[in-house]
Amino acid sequence: MDASHAHPADGLPAVVAAIDELLRDLGLGRDVIDIDHLSHRTGITVPRVQALLDHTGQESGNVQDSFQDRLVFLRDTRRKPDGKRYTLDEIGAGAGISHGQVGYLLNGKRKSPGLDVTRKLEKFFGVEPGFFTATERQALYRALQSTHEQLTHLALLRGKGIDRLAMRSGTSGDSRIDRELREALSEALSRPEREDPEVRELTDRMCSLPTRSRRRVFPLIQGLLGLARPESDDGPPPGRGGT
Repeated sequence: MDASHAHPADGLPAVVAAIDELLRDLGLGRDVIDIDHLSHRTGITVPRVQALLDHTGQESGNVQDSFQDRLVFLRDTRRKPDGKRYTLDEIGAGAGISHGQVGYLLNGKRKSPGLDVTRKLEKFFGVEPGFFTATERQALYRALQSTHEQLTHLALLRGKGIDRLAMRSGTSGDSRIDRELREALSEALSRPEREDPEVRELTDRMCSLPTRSRRRVFPLIQGLLGLARPESDDGPPPGRGGT
């Protein structure tokens, strides 16, 4: 599916509004949003990301930048484990295209590589489908989904926003939201579990029974729960009944 259909531009105001509402509920400011990470993920400059969040960035209707700019950005920011940039040969071999084609795309001599080549390069650099074809607003809308998910989890852990959709998110990052989320999770896990009222009712009833009745009922409950103890050593050994 084409990115322009998968990530409608008019979704950006809604997700920004939802994030702002969660931030207000949590008593946090926009400074917890990792703008640098959003820029790295989308290829949009930090000032431009800020402008789009502030609703001052106008939608041009065009792809966020030229294919060449996107490819240069990926080569500069998605590097090999040793920190060096991928060579043209390495990009070509990894994406399944020719060395020369990579060179033409990087220097702008070829501006329209085709959908197949685009997908191969997105896969090679490990970015989401549509990276080269999405508009700025579409790209930022998609990137903000994880921010919204993190804040939603944080609100749930703090006992707020229970009616919101709890979506999946990781807590392994180093942004301020990640740290807030981990702290809230740790606090929630450290709290004692609430007592089940049905268990309390059963316990109270057991305690109210006469001693003889409790002695008869308790082994039955143990058996039902699979907690029955081995036969007492005071009884007859297995296979040897009484006379």
